[in-house]
Amino acid sequence: MKTGVRLVICLALFSLTLPARGQEPACHFQPPQVISTVEPTYPANSVAGGTVVLQVTVGSDGEIQNVRVLHQARGFTQQAIGAVRKWKFRAASFNGKPVEAAIPVAFSFSQPIVWWNHQAK
Repeated sequence: MKTGVRLVICLALFSLTLPARGQEPACHFQPPQVISTVEPTYPANSVAGGTVVLQVTVGSDGEIQNVRVLHQARGFTQQAIGAVRKWKFRAASFNGKPVEAAIPVAFSFSQPIVWWNHQAK
């Protein structure tokens, strides 16, 4: 008999933690927000282009904890890492509390267009 009563009490308590039918759970995640950015410099001796994809881990204090290269482009990867390390973030939040989270950041480099008027004096 005691086991049956305990089971009913446990089921009743468990059912209180479940959302009502048609309602979503009360979990809310807000990803890190970029506050300010720094543009990478195009290498002066490069004539090509490329895309660098980084995974940036932002701590619960909004500071960058780690930068991992997911896709590199020779000659551009270090410029991308250097630039993103200067970015400022607002931390991610889960149910209103700051948490650590990772986001992807991509940099596309293309050769600067230089217009030269050969007829100008």
